[in-house]
Amino acid sequence: MKNNLLKSIFLLATTSVVLTSCVQDDDFAIPTINIPIFSDSFETSWDDWTKVNVTGAQEWRLDTQFGNPGNCAVMSGFAGGNNVNEDWLISPEIDLTNVSGAKLTFQTASRFAGNLLQIKISSDYTTGNPNAATWTNLSATLDTNTASYVWTNSGNIDISSFAGENVRIAFVYTSTSTASTTWEVDNILILKN
Repeated sequence: MKNNLLKSIFLLATTSVVLTSCVQDDDFAIPTINIPIFSDSFETSWDDWTKVNVTGAQEWRLDTQFGNPGNCAVMSGFAGGNNVNEDWLISPEIDLTNVSGAKLTFQTASRFAGNLLQIKISSDYTTGNPNAATWTNLSATLDTNTASYVWTNSGNIDISSFAGENVRIAFVYTSTSTASTTWEVDNILILKN
């Protein structure tokens, strides 16, 4: 009888521990969902992007075949040979006024030797020649495989220093008379930190 009573108490205690251990505060944690501040994969239209041709005849264009997946923005200074170009692809204005921090991500793919794509951010560009505005260079991981296109994630680029402002992101293409990399850009995303 005494053994049965001890077994019952042990069983009750064990069941109580098991049940209470399953009810921890972290069992009810609600995952954070980051709603993008800005996103564009060029799937519908890219008319809200500003394309500025500073030098050269070639310009940024929409590619409807080789995005990741679907469409992407593409620029090459090669046309019958290498050509000198400076071309800007500038995002629409992005509102960071109500955030304390933000990060930018995107993907690139490239082929052929030439200059790296430059990524910049500005809070004072509105229209016209982008060289007249103030731009800050952003450091990103880019596709540097010149033998074939490899979609490459940029990594998280902290743009929190621009929190509280309206900004524009620019992808700046340059080529020379001896080297013209083809650059593709897709899946641009800005999230709150």
